[in-house]
Amino acid sequence: MDLGDFYDSFFEEAAELLDDMERHLLALEPDNPDQEQLNAIFRAAHSIKGGAGTFGFDVLQSSTHLLENLLDRSRRGELILRHDIVDTFLEAKDMLQEQLDDYRHGQEPEPDAYLRICRVLQQLAQEEEERLDNPEGASAATAGWEASAAADSEPAVSSAAITAPATQPEGEAASGCRLLIALLGVTGQDYRLLREELTLFGELIEERELPDRYEVVLDAQASADDIAAVMCFILEPEQLEIQTLDETASLADAVLVDSPPEASCQALDEPAQCDAGLDLPVRQPARIPGKNAGGEASSLRVPVTKIDQIINLMGELIITQSMLV
Repeated sequence: MDLGDFYDSFFEEAAELLDDMERHLLALEPDNPDQEQLNAIFRAAHSIKGGAGTFGFDVLQSSTHLLENLLDRSRRGELILRHDIVDTFLEAKDMLQEQLDDYRHGQEPEPDAYLRICRVLQQLAQEEEERLDNPEGASAATAGWEASAAADSEPAVSSAAITAPATQPEGEAASGCRLLIALLGVTGQDYRLLREELTLFGELIEERELPDRYEVVLDAQASADDIAAVMCFILEPEQLEIQTLDETASLADAVLVDSPPEASCQALDEPAQCDAGLDLPVRQPARIPGKNAGGEASSLRVPVTKIDQIINLMGELIITQSMLV
């Protein structure tokens, strides 16, 4: 089926997502941002990026990818919002709208404008990374970014810098666990998309390509079983293997082929535990007085935040699955 049959649907949906993004950004309070609004803004950018990649709109995909990385760090609390940062997000949204309109009319987006917004977003990301590494220099970094954003000069932006995925600050993944994830029998294009999804679960430390698989080491913020549960909507059971590593282990130390995986699409009923140095109590199921063992409650209380996380992951999963088809 020709993808051109779906162009109009994509343009309409992307325009609606940009409207939603603008509405949430205008309502956002940088000093006390609402988590639901941050999640909604991120999901809008993620959806547009996925659709742009599907239809081959490379400029729109790259621009949205840069913005998406910053939005992801904002919702994770790694990027401290300010009014000028929100203004930059709004400016980026306007640029995405212009790029979308250009593609709608069969034209290529203006390259100078594209390079400028990429430079601004990259500069913002760089300044924030320097702020995390050197908190004492935060004021100088902020001033430098504001001056750079207002400059007329536009240095060249490399494609490698445009597509670099956002990573968490060093040490951030210490609250999770280090996992060795093997993706078997996937193509290079599929691996790139799956790799990008894996970065949503934590920081990608190392990766390698083998004749029959791709292997990555991930400092994960989610359990092995949570990752397996999501990835198995895309992959066949025999295409995914996950194993927990020591905190300092690398691919050179890992031998997944010779040891059974702790989590896979075929063994989700036996959860793999992440040893993060936390001594968590095991909660036994509560029993209602007067009820025997055969009359236990059939419902389960789940935190609202967990449900929101599942919804977010499912939305990202659907986008990725559509890109793999």
